[in-house]
Order: sequence, then structure tokens, then C-alpha cells
Amino acid sequence: MEYRVLGRGVDVSGAIKNYIDRRLEKVDRVLSDGDVTSMEIRLEKDAENYIVKIVANLRGDIIKVEERNTDLYTAIDFASDAFEKQVKKLRSRMRTRHKAGSKGLVESIPKTDYSDVDQKPEDKISSVKRVALMPMSIEEAVLQMDTMDHLFLVFRNTETGEINVIYKKKEGEYGLLELYE
Repeated sequence: MEYRVLGRGVDVSGAIKNYIDRRLEKVDRVLSDGDVTSMEIRLEKDAENYIVKIVANLRGDIIKVEERNTDLYTAIDFASDAFEKQVKKLRSRMRTRHKAGSKGLVESIPKTDYSDVDQKPEDKISSVKRVALMPMSIEEAVLQMDTMDHLFLVFRNTETGEINVIYKKKEGEYGLLELYE
């Protein structure tokens, strides 16, 4: 399993990388080749704690884990254990869906035939998909969009709790729509 390790206020040494590798070996055994499309581990230091954040894209499903502790290695242990638990939970859900014949988080809804009625604007919709609304930060939304190569993404902003839409402009920049009630 390939991943990036980023440090903010923490020196990411070879010993720390080796420790993370050993901790993630258990998770690597559970995953198949190609399950992880992108993964990032962030090590940060605030005033009193080390913060370990793991963000992984597993074929469209995003797993986010954040753990804090005064000891960096303990924070890595907690984060890797929580990540392993989330991966096993996701794999179990996927097996259950597979057995039930479901397509996963995205459900296709058949389109009703309106061929005998004058065509209305809503008739131009060829398919409808129902997608789970994922909570994430703006940075994670941009990462998710780039990973999935989408032009836009609807998500719940973890910082504000509001529904946002991030979209890619023609110039390559991003736009953000903040929806409110």
C-alpha cells in the first residue's frame, strides 16, 4: 500500500516512516491490490499534542481518522488501530452489499418513460443517482475531486456543518458554493 507522509511541526524521520509501515501491515493484509487509490498521513504538533490524521480513498469510499496524544508513537498506534477498524467495517459493508446484489453507495433509479407526453425540461434527465453526502473539509473535497477526476463535488463541510459544492472552473481554478437555509 502506497501513501504519503506529511509533517507539520514534526520531523518525519526514517524511523517514524518504518514505524508507520509496521503499524499499517495489518491493514495491508485486509486490502486487495488496487483498493487504495490515494492515502495521506499527516503528522502535526500543536501546543501539547501530536495529531495523526489518515485520509484514504478506497475506490470512492473515503476513510478519515484523526487521533491525538502527547506521545507521537501512541498517536500513530491509535490512528492505525482506528483506521484498521474503519477498513474492516467498510469491507464488511461491501460484502453485505455484494451478497444483497446492491451497487454500493450509488443507487441507479430507473427513468420513467414519458415518450407519449410533450417533452419537458425534467424529461431531459437520462439517469438519476443517489450518492451519500460525505462530511469533509474543503481541502479533502479538492483531493477527492482530483482523485475521482470529477468536475464538481457536493459535500458537508466539517468546519461549518453546511452543504457545499466545489467545482472546477475552465481556468483550472476551483469555485465553492456555500449553501444555507
